[in-house]
Amino acid sequence: MNNALGFVVSRRPYPPQEMFELDGPDFVPCPELWDWIKQTFLDSDSPLFNEDHKHLMDYQYPKIAVMWAAGGFEQKGRMVIGQAEKVMINVGGWKKRRQEVQYQQWFGTQPEYLITLDAYYCSQANDADFCALIEHELYHIAQEKDEWGTPKFSQSTGLPKLKIHGHDVEEFIGVVRRYGASEDVKKMVEAANQRPEVAKSDIYHACGTCYLRVV
Repeated sequence: MNNALGFVVSRRPYPPQEMFELDGPDFVPCPELWDWIKQTFLDSDSPLFNEDHKHLMDYQYPKIAVMWAAGGFEQKGRMVIGQAEKVMINVGGWKKRRQEVQYQQWFGTQPEYLITLDAYYCSQANDADFCALIEHELYHIAQEKDEWGTPKFSQSTGLPKLKIHGHDVEEFIGVVRRYGASEDVKKMVEAANQRPEVAKSDIYHACGTCYLRVV
């Protein structure tokens, strides 16, 4: 892979063709994609290494699992093509057991974190857009820090303690730095460069919705 990004790295994995066939599977685990992610973004010898993600290097599949979904879904008027989540089962009885069995069938165990990607989008995306999507989801899996900003580690495993982290604004600063701004971010920058229509205000820290997205 060396066209859109200008770097030579190992060929990225593509979704299996069977997902696009009639009655194909809706979800397919993709352990080779996690291997590619580690080689491409987490290995300091890679030309696309990003130190912002180094806390993920010691995590093996399927502690952090990756899978293809047959398509995206719409949420709040936007099409979702990627999602990173902390895997939690908050139900009991048969519902809990059904979910546990499903994870066992997919990954052999229950992952701690799961990244799901729209297979159709990823099959059509150029290298730069694909890498930007992957890094966007990686930024969501952040390392916990104490009140002084020191990274936290698990006392039992020694691994970095992880958490789901919300966007810096409409996008992660690191993604914009590496791949450029999306149209939404460009509009925000343009608005920020204009004289305020009302008073200067730090609405981000006063809005309960924005606050809940981060904590």
